[in-house]
Amino acid sequence: MSKVKIFWQETCPNCPQAKELGKKLAASGVAVEYHNIRDSAGLTEAVMHGVMTTPSVVIVADDDSEKAVWRGSTPKFDEVKATLASAPA
Repeated sequence: MSKVKIFWQETCPNCPQAKELGKKLAASGVAVEYHNIRDSAGLTEAVMHGVMTTPSVVIVADDDSEKAVWRGSTPKFDEVKATLASAPA
């Protein structure tokens, strides 16, 4: 089963929109992880996915391989749901 990782930081003016997307996705049954790139665990996760800017949204498979990535932007809810539906688990 795929999951969504949302990378954010406090000083990012567009990150609240990405966090809202995460809440909507979680409410619809999608597994969502939030990673603050200002803490060591979040930064480590960001480096693993080549995230250099926030917000970034990454869809990963069970093996943590990337299925889709939006770096520096927040996709629309429907776009993420469609990507999740078409991505192999």
